[in-house]
Amino acid sequence: MSDTGKFDRKTLLWIAFGAVVLALGMGGNYLASILNQPSGNGDAGSNALAPLVEVVAPVTASPDYTIRVPGRFRSRQTVAIVGEVQGKITYLNPRLVVGGRFEQGDLLLKINPVNFEAEVARAKAGLGSAEASLVRARLDNDRQKELAATGASSKAARDAAVANLANAEASVKQAEAQLLIAEENLERTEIKSPFPAIVFSENIASDSYVAPGQQLAELMDARSGELVAGLSPRAAASVARLLAGAGGDPISAIARPNEGSVGSVALEGYIENFSPSIDQASRSALVVAVFPNAFSVENEGRVFSNDFMTLEIEARSTNTVWEIPYGAIRRDKYIWLVNANDELRRAEVSIVRGEGDKAFVSSSTDLSGAKLMVTVLAAEEAGMTVRSKMLDASVEQVELAR
Repeated sequence: MSDTGKFDRKTLLWIAFGAVVLALGMGGNYLASILNQPSGNGDAGSNALAPLVEVVAPVTASPDYTIRVPGRFRSRQTVAIVGEVQGKITYLNPRLVVGGRFEQGDLLLKINPVNFEAEVARAKAGLGSAEASLVRARLDNDRQKELAATGASSKAARDAAVANLANAEASVKQAEAQLLIAEENLERTEIKSPFPAIVFSENIASDSYVAPGQQLAELMDARSGELVAGLSPRAAASVARLLAGAGGDPISAIARPNEGSVGSVALEGYIENFSPSIDQASRSALVVAVFPNAFSVENEGRVFSNDFMTLEIEARSTNTVWEIPYGAIRRDKYIWLVNANDELRRAEVSIVRGEGDKAFVSSSTDLSGAKLMVTVLAAEEAGMTVRSKMLDASVEQVELAR
């Protein structure tokens, strides 16, 4: 046999030996894995089948916070100045121009009163005549009473006297009503400011004629302004709690200029109440904040009606506040904590406020050192066993879209 044949047999023997060793090694590893596998009835086996959840640690937050919401600032009331009688304007206040200021009771304009003064004089004369007729009717009625008592007067005469007295009394009342109307029409020739006001618009000139119902100017109340803002459900709930806890005392508020503002002054005021209506465009709850002296002379050119401003409401929670991911809250009422035995425990919470994906809550449960589950499971119940993994990210960095 040649040397080549010997070499081939030796090579085959070594290959066969290596295959046997490899097979024995793989078999040993498989057997070891079977022997080392925990029993299906043990606690370790059950925990291995438990769902893996991610948890974070709640962070203690400041109890002070600010609710900020954009809104529209305006005067608390505006009034249209409308002509109530017809006539020529004989006096026009030189301050009746856009931006002009008036105190309550200041004369704005005057309509020629001559015809109305004549109507008052005519009505007074008519009333005097009616009152004289009433005196005569009463005397005649008394005389007929006396005659009827002695049988010297007929029943027809007595009835006529009673009727004449009733007509005279009615004539007096009619004359009094005509005088009242004439006097009111005379008063309407002078139009005065109903409150401290700023002229919002005007459409009148001196010596022009005024017709009843014609709008002459528009005035806005110069005493105070209001900011109406639409609150989200979260913010509305916070403001409602503030109002409920204030015991009827006003809640401080600030109207602050923003990027869309023309004005440049921050105003201090208070929350008056919620509006009973909902903003139809945004479907948000409307809150009304009042700002006294907003349109004072000092703020002229720096505060404007119908301007956009930001409403700021300072609030403070009386309980410890915790910052947690908003998505960890179930039904806005409770959260799941993982205890030392890797079991779920339910804890009730009250949402104090929300900022984006972060929620600030209070709870009767002390959340110090707790592990808050942020993973949403298909089925969640108290006592359920889980495997927890603590996230390194802070609360605000937790991804909530799971």
